[in-house]
Amino acid sequence: MEKTYNPALIQRTQRYMETHSISQNQFAAKVNLSSAALSSYLNQKYKGSVEAVERQLSEFFKLDEEAEAAAEKTASLLPRAAYVPTSISEDVCQSIRFAQLEHCMVVLHGDAGVGKSKGAQKFLRDHPTNAVGISITPSTGTLNGSIKLLARALRVPECRNKMDQMMALRSRLDGTNWVIVIDEAQHLKYAALEEIRSLTDDNPMTGEHGVGVVLIGNSEVYSRLQGRQQAQFAQLFSRIRMQREYTTRKVKEDDVRKLFPVLAEQDARKEMDFLLSVCRSPWGIRGAMNLYTNAASANDVSYENLCRMAAHMGIGMLGAV
Repeated sequence: MEKTYNPALIQRTQRYMETHSISQNQFAAKVNLSSAALSSYLNQKYKGSVEAVERQLSEFFKLDEEAEAAAEKTASLLPRAAYVPTSISEDVCQSIRFAQLEHCMVVLHGDAGVGKSKGAQKFLRDHPTNAVGISITPSTGTLNGSIKLLARALRVPECRNKMDQMMALRSRLDGTNWVIVIDEAQHLKYAALEEIRSLTDDNPMTGEHGVGVVLIGNSEVYSRLQGRQQAQFAQLFSRIRMQREYTTRKVKEDDVRKLFPVLAEQDARKEMDFLLSVCRSPWGIRGAMNLYTNAASANDVSYENLCRMAAHMGIGMLGAV
């Protein structure tokens, strides 16, 4: 029995890949199909259930349409730029540059959701040829896990032996002006911290200078290094050239004006003061942005709706600053 294909769906799939400049493999992963299955479907030679494939594709495009509609609805109320240069995110960028120029270790720590990662992401985007970043999880915080992540980020061949891996990394980095940015660094174990820190040292054999290393995380990453009762961490602590602490209380009024330009243009003082109070609470900038985005989805960013949305999210009535 000859199978029936939906030519419009095939065309839409091909057009989506062209418009978004993604490969067939990448699109197949998005719709939870194998690359071979998608290829044979597009060529109308699929041996399996065509109906099942078309259901998956139709569901993907339906969700994509709904996401676009939601984005259109809130576009006029949300920040226009992907990156907002707040006082904290800009200070993070400058601190990373310092580590890069001085070939030293810098620790940037503090409250969650204040812009540390945003600043690091901006720096990495702006300096793709001499800056690399990795993010650590509890499972990759070991020496083996962290140096493998770094090797992949630097496109250095992976080695089974940890010593060989570090030598390969050294060979790639020595004498360069690279800077390594490590986010969620509080998950790094001592051995990983020590090896990564050693990349800032001059090579004793060749005399080549080391590279900059920036550790970003919550304050645990700094308090651990500061714990002088632990001799091993005390040694690491003495190698820190600069540390910066960022807390929610350091968020400025001008940051709120940049984060919520629509409110700033309207000089909506009551709304901005309320959002500033959220920024300076444990919820941080991230919490304020989530709150505002939820209110924007309802097309109502008034003070009253912000308060209602805050209560719904469990933020509560924080009051004006």
